Amino acid sequence: MSCHNSEPSFVPLWARIIDVICLTLVALGAVVAISGGFQQWIARVRLSVTSPFPLFLWALGFAIVRHWAVPRDPIYREFPVRLVRWLCLPQVRSAAIAVVGTRLPILLVGYLAVSLFGYVNGRPPLRYFNNDLLNLPVRWDGGWYLQIVTDGYRFLSNELEVQQNVVFFPAYPVLVRLVGRLFGGRMIGYVSAGMAVSLTSFFAALVYLYAFARERLDDDRAQYALWLIASYPFAVFFGAVYSESLFLLGAVAAFYHLSKAQVWQAACWGFITGLTKPSGALLSIPFAILVLSRPPGGRRLGRLAAAIAPCVGLLLYVAFIWRLTGDPLAWARGHAAWGRTFEPVTRVVARQYSFIQHAGVGEYLAVGGYDVLNMVAALFALGAAWPVGRRIGPAYAAFIAVIVVSSIASGGWLSVGRHSSVLFPVFVWLAAAIPDRHRPAWLVGFMAFQALSAALFYTWRPMF
Repeated sequence: MSCHNSEPSFVPLWARIIDVICLTLVALGAVVAISGGFQQWIARVRLSVTSPFPLFLWALGFAIVRHWAVPRDPIYREFPVRLVRWLCLPQVRSAAIAVVGTRLPILLVGYLAVSLFGYVNGRPPLRYFNNDLLNLPVRWDGGWYLQIVTDGYRFLSNELEVQQNVVFFPAYPVLVRLVGRLFGGRMIGYVSAGMAVSLTSFFAALVYLYAFARERLDDDRAQYALWLIASYPFAVFFGAVYSESLFLLGAVAAFYHLSKAQVWQAACWGFITGLTKPSGALLSIPFAILVLSRPPGGRRLGRLAAAIAPCVGLLLYVAFIWRLTGDPLAWARGHAAWGRTFEPVTRVVARQYSFIQHAGVGEYLAVGGYDVLNMVAALFALGAAWPVGRRIGPAYAAFIAVIVVSSIASGGWLSVGRHSSVLFPVFVWLAAAIPDRHRPAWLVGFMAFQALSAALFYTWRPMF
């Protein structure tokens, strides 16, 4: 089917709504046929969908009524046309190629690392399936997210030194649970849903990133920005059961809409970032800078809502935790069990410098090699903040600074590399700054280190 298709004729809105309902029922029926369906209680009402046939019959009934009233442009003819037209958009095509071209090889590297090198202690600390391929997505924090998905939040007030799942914010596990219920409501369905949510969010984030970059760069460099972020050494988390993909989507979408003065769309995405990670609330700082840098005018309420939306997301989770535990800051105190306690960045740097001064660089690399990799990522991101601020704007430099500094202050170098992977303005600036002849070398170097990250991550080595 060609990318150049004529526009469909006018169809009443109510008929299009019925078309969408029919398509949704057919898609849901197909999922139920594969997964076996699901049962769910909603406000004391039991919703049970265990057979696809009622869904197909409802779709058929709606379709008959629709085509009796408006016998033209049925959805099964128009939908493929619209789908092909959408797939032909440059941002969609570029994002899809980048996702497939990087996520599949990295998953293959992870599987080969497990098969060839084995696990760090001979066996994985968490295992849901006997098949290593099925168990591949379940690594590190992925197990905590799946615990929230299957069992909800739990908190033991007298065991603060024990790791507890209240430190993980709800936006990602809620989405995984919704999709996982459609996939059958069993563990294999939830793991598959986690991967589906992560990869879909990453794809959508790249679509937004292309649109964002295209307004500042030409088409070729906008595509290159997608490949840079997808090949970044710590981009391994975009294809895992982690919330990084959703956070990236929320951040880039919010910035994109806010830069175009689409304040309510920006507020919705900002709200999602506040519910995705603790650092999401900090996006209110660069949002406020971006809002204040625009000429004064109307829609002040909308601009204010967009700026504070990430904080609203955080406060909503705080209210939930308060009701659950009696302590509104239980989620923050719980990080101490992971070795995350707040301390000034200067103290973190001074401690590292003192160790190097007394033990030497060689001993530091031998003992703290993982810290070095995360430290390099932090220095790389912070070093890019100045040129990002000059080329793209101070709000984007502030975004980089608040994410990196807050990460260092709340846990030293731990996980800074992972947190740096969502700093999309860095990759837009890199795409503009790297000479054409050096592009392949950057991508090869990035992917080589991402393969190393994947080998460490999937074999349970504590890099992160």
